[in-house]
Amino acid sequence: MGTRTVRFRCHHTNHCCRDVVCLPTPYDVLRIALETGANPYEFLEFLRPNEITGVAKNDPTWLIADGQRYIMALKRDERRGCYFLNRRTRYCSIYEHRPNLCRLYPFKVQETRDGRFKGFVLHRDVGCPRHRDGVVDVKPLYDLYMNDRMHQEDYARMVADFNARDCPGRRPESFLELFIELVYE
Repeated sequence: MGTRTVRFRCHHTNHCCRDVVCLPTPYDVLRIALETGANPYEFLEFLRPNEITGVAKNDPTWLIADGQRYIMALKRDERRGCYFLNRRTRYCSIYEHRPNLCRLYPFKVQETRDGRFKGFVLHRDVGCPRHRDGVVDVKPLYDLYMNDRMHQEDYARMVADFNARDCPGRRPESFLELFIELVYE
């Protein structure tokens, strides 16, 4: 486990852009929209529990709409991958503005039983070759993790507010109205 560094170097196999579903926060969505001009209604999708694995049933970001549960994700195509994966170059077209989850992957934070930070490791289920011929400093990862944690807490509060509202016939895309209008004002 890395408390100061983690041995890893990305060899750009595109595993993360093809095979991993990215769950951005509203902060990520706003940042992408503001910095790239991309339309959230075009680059997001809302997945149901049977369309995604690895998200706990009690995850606080499940939206309730029209009697169903949904989770916000970057749109992806099973064959081509992430909406933002450049089909020609095979690199992320919004790399500098990508979601925090993309920035942290394939690293996973390790915490003590009482929730204190211990260090970082590589996710066990990483489908890329996991090359260990590089060194990544933990400090920037930790700062990013703490930033993302704050945004995740805000996201959970927004979802709780959305889910508490009684709006018959509402769709999961209605969640975007809580924060997207800020982009276009």
